[in-house]
Amino acid sequence: MTSTVISKRAKPLGNYPHAKSAGDLVFLSGTTARQPDGSVAGVTRKPDGSLHRDAAVQTRVIIQNIASTLEALGGTLLNCVDMTVFLTDMADFDDYNLVYAEFFDAATGPARTTLEVSGLPHPDMAVEIKAVALLPKILP
Repeated sequence: MTSTVISKRAKPLGNYPHAKSAGDLVFLSGTTARQPDGSVAGVTRKPDGSLHRDAAVQTRVIIQNIASTLEALGGTLLNCVDMTVFLTDMADFDDYNLVYAEFFDAATGPARTTLEVSGLPHPDMAVEIKAVALLPKILP
């Protein structure tokens, strides 16, 4: 088994890698819209102190982060076989689903499960995606 941390990505919030390979399978840790500087994409702080978390922006950044992780390992989004998506508010489902459809279709995309959760590791996060990819004989 091989663990991988991608240097250009935001450092994991805990003691875990961005990806772990086991044979031909690669398991990506939950991926968020965190930027290398620690900020979260798709967040607007209003003058009154309220916060707007844009699930569409976060979904796009997350899928791009997943793609860059897979690219670093020799793969693409086409290698994804399963995704688990965590939303902090199911009211964001349509926005997230529209962006998801820009990257995946039912014929070639991965299996998918979407769940609503009460929170994610950072209060600015509205979406997190965990992915599994098949990368035959690419990883050591």
